[in-house]
Amino acid sequence: MDETMVGRLVGEAKALAAESEEARQRMLAAARRRQECVLGLHAAGLSVRKIAERLGSSPAVIQAAIGAAKGRHPVARREERFPFELHVMLGMRLREESSRLRSVARTNLEKMRGTPRAAIATRWLDRWDELLELSDDELERAMLADDEESRDLRQISPFAGALSAEDRLVAMKKAQLLAKG
Repeated sequence: MDETMVGRLVGEAKALAAESEEARQRMLAAARRRQECVLGLHAAGLSVRKIAERLGSSPAVIQAAIGAAKGRHPVARREERFPFELHVMLGMRLREESSRLRSVARTNLEKMRGTPRAAIATRWLDRWDELLELSDDELERAMLADDEESRDLRQISPFAGALSAEDRLVAMKKAQLLAKG
């Protein structure tokens, strides 16, 4: 085989590897969002069996989705649960409405800077500015990280008004369900 053909095939194989990895990441993100939706349905009061019927799935698959979603939610103090769930919803909406959500956050950050704040709060606002420059995936990971900085940032989130009343209700019901264990 001549070197030109080898070079072409190597290039094509590398491009296809990158394409398949991107597709795999999109599938994993879609699976996580689906699990969150299933957890939301369960939190809204639907039984595993009813969810399975509505989604055309088996109860075992639904139970596994609920378990996977719950496993990604940190065991948090009561006051941290609802902000976390709001940011889970924001992460889900980022794929659909990134520009709008980022615009809301930037407008809110501008307003928040107009209010006198402690030095630490000013640093958190600066950190939000940095996070809003990240890709959607990186922003979502940062918002949902289970570390001290992310927990603090969720308490001073610039996304007020970004979610619908329905999304906020789902977040509240999920927080309540997860608080029960």
